Amino acid sequence: HWKDVSALSKDFIDHLLIIDPQERMTSAQALKHPWITTNAASSSMKNLHRTISQNLLQRASSRANSTKSARSTRSTKSNKSNRSLRSDHRRVQAYELEKLNLEAEG
Repeated sequence: HWKDVSALSKDFIDHLLIIDPQERMTSAQALKHPWITTNAASSSMKNLHRTISQNLLQRASSRANSTKSARSTRSTKSNKSNRSLRSDHRRVQAYELEKLNLEAEG
């Protein structure tokens, strides 16, 4: 993904991803970074904002889809192997345990 990203934008991102807040670029510094000022000068701020918004929406959508898929997989697995016999607050009967053991083996 990074092969098409400019060196200037990588520099901008590197300065924002610094963990130590004392060393990290401030918002005022970020707005004055050459990548921002160059992009702002070459295209309207409206287009820049729209591009950023679209990227954020695409990332959120792809994360949501992968999370749903993972949740669905976990849900299916847990429904098959982790049936609760105590859900109706009664004692588990011996034949129920035997049945679960047979299902787990088969």
